[in-house]
Amino acid sequence: MFHKTSFTTLIIGVFIVYVLHTCWVMYGIVYTKPCENPKSESCISPYLTGKQRLELSVYTAVRHNAEGGHTLILKEEDFDLHSKFERQVNISLPKKTRKNGTLYALVFVHQAGVSPWQDPRQVHQVTQLTTYMLPKPPEVSLIAGQEEPSPKEQRRSEQGAEKPISHWRTRLTLNVVSEEFVFDRNALPADVHRYLKIHQHGKKMVYLPLLFVDELSNRVKDLMEINSTTKEVPLTISYDTISLGRLRFWIHMQDAVFSLQHFGFTEKDTDEIKSIFVDTNLYFLGLTFFVATFH
Repeated sequence: MFHKTSFTTLIIGVFIVYVLHTCWVMYGIVYTKPCENPKSESCISPYLTGKQRLELSVYTAVRHNAEGGHTLILKEEDFDLHSKFERQVNISLPKKTRKNGTLYALVFVHQAGVSPWQDPRQVHQVTQLTTYMLPKPPEVSLIAGQEEPSPKEQRRSEQGAEKPISHWRTRLTLNVVSEEFVFDRNALPADVHRYLKIHQHGKKMVYLPLLFVDELSNRVKDLMEINSTTKEVPLTISYDTISLGRLRFWIHMQDAVFSLQHFGFTEKDTDEIKSIFVDTNLYFLGLTFFVATFH
């Protein structure tokens, strides 16, 4: 009896340590230590404290570095970081994209009245507006009395279905961190560091707006197949603010989904994982995790 009780106690202790470690890791993801003395040289203040006038510009290009030309599709003058919006635009597809090619979106937040290509204080992100998927098989209506395809036609359609074709993402979701957080240069989170662009403002170091493109909101149900006759496609551009903690959590989840795609997971496979985070409230998801764990 003594040995059995000791073994059970050991298992419970290991379980409690595991749960506490998981909570600590999650806390480290969403919590960022602020700079204790904002006047210190090691502190990095937000550039937005100066209340500068900003613009949001979105371009499309066939290459991620805009070589070969770019097209302006949206320009928000007097861009207010605290006001969310949604815009509907129509995009004319280049010939290269219609021939099973790609198209990129270049998103800029820059000073008002200054071209983003000439603004040294601009921040930008590049995202792909197209993805490759296998086409849906043709539907045969038995009620309408349609004849079944011949073996030759069926073989040709099966061979074509094995080749992924370009699909259009009909949604583009943008976020900017609106809170005026002061970072400690000696304790910068690695996940935020790649989105942090530091600029010298007088004697102080400031960071430009944290711009983020939400890839988790790209769902399979919003994809549209592109072919040689598709000359124009719709695009919904949505903007909203995001907290620093949620941004860090979203970066980790987005990196996890990208890792799965590198291991061979398809767009449909990762779409089911995206639905867990996009379609479910994060607080409810955390509560479900703890209830299931203790159960």
